[in-house]
Amino acid sequence: MRLFDAPGGPLAAALRELTSTPHVTLVVAEDDNGVVGTAQLTVTRGLAWDGATRGHLEGIRAARRGVTSALLSWGIDEARRRGCTRLHLDSGLARADLRDFYARFGFEHSYQGFTRAL
Repeated sequence: MRLFDAPGGPLAAALRELTSTPHVTLVVAEDDNGVVGTAQLTVTRGLAWDGATRGHLEGIRAARRGVTSALLSWGIDEARRRGCTRLHLDSGLARADLRDFYARFGFEHSYQGFTRAL
């Protein structure tokens, strides 16, 4: 699993920036053999949902079964602990196989977003 690239590369730069940002929490799951998963939780307030604090869970990567479940559980618990009233989870349309899996954790397929390259 590639977590970051060379010290001067774009992923390493993102990691440095994210770890110095208080509204972003990165988690790394490890076992005796090293890193087995990662996730990122970003907590923000906005004008939507009456100014509610909400979380955005992304960057979930897992090397084996069970790790994704543990990372999702962590994200839900951490978002609650940080006062979030909603937790958003992005998943690409090509990953329709994950909808039932995410539903077991209480996530609903509730919106469709749009992306544009810049």
